[in-house]
Amino acid sequence: MTGKFRRLASTVVGLLFLGTQAGAEDFARLRDVPAPVRQHVQSVLRSCLEYDRKAGPAMETSGIQAIDLTGKGRRAILVDNVHLCRGHMAGANCSNRGCDLRIWEQHPDGTWKLTFNEHAHDKFVSLDRDTNKFQFMAISIYAGDPRCEPDQGRDYTSGQSCDLLVTYEKGRWHWRRPR
Repeated sequence: MTGKFRRLASTVVGLLFLGTQAGAEDFARLRDVPAPVRQHVQSVLRSCLEYDRKAGPAMETSGIQAIDLTGKGRRAILVDNVHLCRGHMAGANCSNRGCDLRIWEQHPDGTWKLTFNEHAHDKFVSLDRDTNKFQFMAISIYAGDPRCEPDQGRDYTSGQSCDLLVTYEKGRWHWRRPR
């Protein structure tokens, strides 16, 4: 974790509630999770159990969080791969650099669509403690990603990252560098 990211996360942690560490309150059992989300979770769990038979989740729905992206009751589900299998397991639920973070959003017709899918070196997700409304994310991704505004002509190793702030407004994800 870079120093700038650590300072940002420390500041934010004191002000806002972090909701991604716990299992989803709305889903008591994995079978209650919508099919597209459940398929992803089951695939990750299989990988973890192949890697280590004791790597199952602490709770059946660990790493799965019901959230509200808009504040208007539009349901979404955040899945943090690192919490699906009792922590970071390179080659199973994560890579040696980070873990996937995915968010599915329920559309008015009832279908669930994957709206956010990033391989994060590190992340902090802020949710309103009363409503579970998504506030923002501080996320570290590969430094060579165009959203990091990399230096032209410079080569970045897969372990180098940049820190970005991510918000969700009017149905779109907005990325910006902290200044």
